[in-house]
Amino acid sequence: MSKNILCVIFIVSFLQTGISNNQISISVSQEGDNIILTCVLNGNDSLTQVNWEMVQGSNHTKLGIFHPRQGFHIFSEHSGNVKIQGQQPPQASSSLSFQREWKLSNLKESGRICCQFVTFPSGSMKQCTDISDAVITSVLISPAEPHDAGQKQGLFGQFGALTVGCILSLLFLTISIYTCRRCFCRRQVLEIQHVYTDQSMFSEMYTEEAREVQHTPSPSGFDPTKLYAKIKEDLYYGRLWKSYQGKARVAPQGCLAGIPYNLRQAMEAKFVDESEGLTFWLARPQDYEEVMAISHDIYQGNDYLPHRYHTWMTEHDRVVIIGRRNGKLVALDSALVVDGGQTVVLEGLRVCPSERGHGVAGVIQRVTDSYIKHVYPSVTTKRLTRNDNPGPEKLSKFTFLACRAILSLCGDAESFEGFVSGLKSKLENTEKSNGTYSNHQKLFVLKDSYQLKTLVLDTDLSLRLQLPGGAIIQDWQPLKPMESNLEILERRNLTWLVDCVNEKTMFMSFHTPPYPVPFSGGSLRFNIDMFGTDVSIARKALIAHLEQILEEIHGTVLVHIYMPQTFWEDMRQFCDGDDGVRQHRDYGEQLFLEKEM
Repeated sequence: MSKNILCVIFIVSFLQTGISNNQISISVSQEGDNIILTCVLNGNDSLTQVNWEMVQGSNHTKLGIFHPRQGFHIFSEHSGNVKIQGQQPPQASSSLSFQREWKLSNLKESGRICCQFVTFPSGSMKQCTDISDAVITSVLISPAEPHDAGQKQGLFGQFGALTVGCILSLLFLTISIYTCRRCFCRRQVLEIQHVYTDQSMFSEMYTEEAREVQHTPSPSGFDPTKLYAKIKEDLYYGRLWKSYQGKARVAPQGCLAGIPYNLRQAMEAKFVDESEGLTFWLARPQDYEEVMAISHDIYQGNDYLPHRYHTWMTEHDRVVIIGRRNGKLVALDSALVVDGGQTVVLEGLRVCPSERGHGVAGVIQRVTDSYIKHVYPSVTTKRLTRNDNPGPEKLSKFTFLACRAILSLCGDAESFEGFVSGLKSKLENTEKSNGTYSNHQKLFVLKDSYQLKTLVLDTDLSLRLQLPGGAIIQDWQPLKPMESNLEILERRNLTWLVDCVNEKTMFMSFHTPPYPVPFSGGSLRFNIDMFGTDVSIARKALIAHLEQILEEIHGTVLVHIYMPQTFWEDMRQFCDGDDGVRQHRDYGEQLFLEKEM
């Protein structure tokens, strides 16, 4: 027993003391009027994705994404001004180019541009560089010299670190080989001792598998003892083998000989749990196509996940779990930890059509709850929003916090300019008939993070605006108005409107940039959230939000306006009567629910 423990300690020590040679170098160059930033990944990791973003103080603005298989994607607000290219391994790299005029108009002197490499197995690595005028000037003088964002290590320092690392590695390798040989040279059956605090995930597992080791080889020639040797490096593979046991297949050419293809593919993911014939894993970018395959007609084509899935893969404090049955993806659930680690917001739940109605949704939700409690022990509450009434029985399991009304509009992009003009005429006629020219009810756009912080942290904001459940619900995500949630709101790239800046705010609204959804073969979805008690300001806000996106919409456009229930009938009448833009659905509701973990 003691020898086994000592051996495991030496193996873990050896695995953790190796010096990783994975690092990112950034170089700045210029071609004509274009500034080019090139990030190169030095190492042997497998490249999954490269994210480019612009950082100014606490503001993080996403510029675009390079994916080795899917190509590149530039966010709409920077389309035409920014170009992204990439190169796959053996030397993975990505470059971002832009004109100097764009830099002067979008990036302050203290701003930086960052590239984030998402790799396997090292995970996420990020490097940033400033592109101030001083740096650009130095590029013109010596364009071939790379600009490193981190501290530079001298030649002798690097050589010394490498020497010490090699000596330590050889020492631990020698000790671990000697100890392992003494511990296991006479062992016929592999025994695994493992202590894990989460009994729901790993209890009574390894003793069962130890009894199952002695069985006849599979017809395909797969030797299970080789797989069990792998358990010494990662005990998750023990559960993996159990879920695929007895289903060995001949691997196609190019795969590891003797290991079933589906098994080897699944082993690349991180195992979470197993329940009721399903295995659960943390989702990966390469699972995208399978997730889309189970998402047909979700939300009647208004599904946000095709657009946000890859962002979820790198979002801070985001957990995405998928469920598989016999290797086939059948379910997905996601959760975002907010409110300073106290609350988790559930969203994205979906089950493939053939598994619906069989309790799969409940199983994956329980697995997600268990994983969240294990990884984020500070979470005490879970919250969710939904657009359908689940009935008294299910509602009794939650605390009902609030209900908002939803007004949905639909039309071709070409029709919205006339629609907005009609709304302006209606507003003017209404004010004339009422004799209330509310010029004092002007709306202001928040310009920076300081104004946003002042607004959100106003202690009386919730009472004055009658925030639903005391939360700011942004595109179905409820967030308490607290400082820890400011970063989440800022990275959403929202456009905020308020009725005043320096005085007490009585009305607030914001919209997300239009994004693509599957509706009608491909459409744009535009969400507006409104908070307050004065519907006359809400009418003006609707016009202002629509005016700001007229130049960037195309094709079919779906507009969803989330508002207090008292606004709905007035807003419906205000939007009624246009032939090009019509009401898309009847009265809808957004329920805000809460439950203790």
